[in-house]
Amino acid sequence: MENNKKQNDNIMIISIQSYYARQIFNGTKIYEFRKSPIKQNDLNKKIYVYSAKEDKSIIGTIKVEKFLRGDLNYILQETGYINRSDKNEIIDYFGNNKNCYALKLYDIEPFLTPIKLKELRKIDSNISFPQYYGYMKKNSQIVQYILKKEKENKIKEISSKQHNSKNEKFSI
Repeated sequence: MENNKKQNDNIMIISIQSYYARQIFNGTKIYEFRKSPIKQNDLNKKIYVYSAKEDKSIIGTIKVEKFLRGDLNYILQETGYINRSDKNEIIDYFGNNKNCYALKLYDIEPFLTPIKLKELRKIDSNISFPQYYGYMKKNSQIVQYILKKEKENKIKEISSKQHNSKNEKFSI
């Protein structure tokens, strides 16, 4: 994993705890809370999500529209979490941190078949993912494999949607 300046030659991977990553991909979480932001030039670019902890898999892609910066109260107000039952998780996460960030997510694309860390270790036994985020070279074997699997996932998704729409035509 590299923190290289030539980001056009890289893909970005962000690590998110499985519990929160699942919320993003099931549509119940549209903000990712962080103690530091991503880089401005990574906004509106595809980011691969590594679901850490239980899943240990790349489970899909997201884009970040913008990031909000402020104290805890500002972040809770602006994101609407001030009214949510799970706001205490955000309060606990930030603690006394004065600089709080909320990444506004969109274009959330789950993979039908996640790419497991075990699978990636067959290509590169030393692969590890960052605690926050990092970059991998597009021309690396690992990234080529991830891109191939992503393409396969999209084909499966299209096939699945076509199959479901055929079944709907015949349902009574």
